[in-house]
Amino acid sequence: MTRLNASEDDRIERLRIVTRGYEMSPQGRVAPAQLLRYVEHVRWRTIAHSDRIPAREFMRLGVVRAQKLEFLLDTTFDVELEISMWLSRVGKTSLDFSHEVTRVEDGALVARSSATVVTLDSDRRPAPVDHRAREYVVTRDATPIERLEEPPPESAWEQPILIRPSDEDMQGHVNHARYADFVEDTRRLCAEAGGYGAGSFDGAPRFFTISYDEETRVGDALKARTWASTTTPFAVDIVLVKGEGRIATRARVGFSVATVSRPERGSAR
Repeated sequence: MTRLNASEDDRIERLRIVTRGYEMSPQGRVAPAQLLRYVEHVRWRTIAHSDRIPAREFMRLGVVRAQKLEFLLDTTFDVELEISMWLSRVGKTSLDFSHEVTRVEDGALVARSSATVVTLDSDRRPAPVDHRAREYVVTRDATPIERLEEPPPESAWEQPILIRPSDEDMQGHVNHARYADFVEDTRRLCAEAGGYGAGSFDGAPRFFTISYDEETRVGDALKARTWASTTTPFAVDIVLVKGEGRIATRARVGFSVATVSRPERGSAR
């Protein structure tokens, strides 16, 4: 963990929460989608109210373009967590917000996260970030977000996804954390069906990367396609395909070396 000086520490937002039993996955731990909801809550509070990171002064609207989570410890219910947030990068029309999740009881680092947020104008088109944002950037270790570009093979396992009204948020599209539920559901169903080939692919993830290329809404035809990654060892790739073939969302879920045997290149079933 990077040591901060007093001025940098003043530019970090913190919030404590207690995990609740009904938020746990069937395996009894905080799942990727739930962790994304935790950090989203901190971002929304920060953008609306924070003086430490007054994002409302240098962006009008924003949409998450990509996120990455790194899991260091499994977390169960009734655990007090502190979620920290800082501005780690400022681009022309986007910003990176980074997070650390620590266990309050002993200060153990549970997870790290970064999110790229694209700033929008009133017509929801990319808008320049106000130059004042650079004053709030903190130089601190942050989780890098890799670009996901691997195309799905023809043999990828697939299933349709029904988008329900409850999947949409107040912005009128599927909430970004809900996509993580779609991804994890697809991974587990594919693993149970043997769609990834040899190895165990239904365990706890060590990292979770997701990017959003298009918004989806109720009424959109959506299907998931997934395969064992041929570019990243011990990982699976998933795309959510919209309509006639446009990729709306890409994701990669990685596991520990001890959990998964690396597949042969091109194998998906």
